[in-house]
Amino acid sequence: MNIYAALALCFVPYIVIFLLIKTIGHIKITIGLFASLLGLLAVLPITFLQFYIAEIPVFKGGGWSSELLKAILFNGLIEESLKMAVLFLLPSKKNTLGKFFGCALLCGLSLGCFESAIYFLQHLQHANALGASLLYKEIFIRMFTTDFLHMFCAGLSGLFVWSVKHHKTDAMAIAYPVLLHGLYNFFALYDYFHWFAVVAILFAAVECRIRYTNQEEEKKVPVRRRRTTNRAKSTKTEKKA
Repeated sequence: MNIYAALALCFVPYIVIFLLIKTIGHIKITIGLFASLLGLLAVLPITFLQFYIAEIPVFKGGGWSSELLKAILFNGLIEESLKMAVLFLLPSKKNTLGKFFGCALLCGLSLGCFESAIYFLQHLQHANALGASLLYKEIFIRMFTTDFLHMFCAGLSGLFVWSVKHHKTDAMAIAYPVLLHGLYNFFALYDYFHWFAVVAILFAAVECRIRYTNQEEEKKVPVRRRRTTNRAKSTKTEKKA
């Protein structure tokens, strides 16, 4: 098994999306790489907190309720809160909403791809001739599931950060990624429910579109109000004349 090829494969989604965002969103390479490094920066505190919180007895019950609570708090709340926190380091004054959103997507995807690489290395020692091929299959599955979940959830967190910085807080933009990430991890635990995990990814993608569109429309409202006010003033002036 070619270890380097498998590790490179883990980062294929990031490379593809980076090039797409750079081309379509006209994001500078430097700001795109900075956003990606922020995603990697979040890995350390996430790992630290999850390591200690995993020892709390309530997370070791093994029942459905215990697993659901663990997924929402352990995976959803911790990971998405820390991804959201590092996104506050992204500059927003000289960026448009579209560029900021693109950077948030890169932040989440870089974290997801790095997580896939760590997952690969952890399971490599257990792979034999048959297991190696199965491991490649799992990498491909993660490329189109977990990696994109991280990306879309970070996109929602980025929209939340943007809304806070522009004094129009969109609370659901941070509530959704926490809940959806938790539900994804919960359903992924059970073979007969794993398709619900895919639904969580699709829902996150749809919410990104909805909340992005809403914030774009909110930006246009003050402009429309100014135009309406100016027209009203012009009409009054004409009447006086």
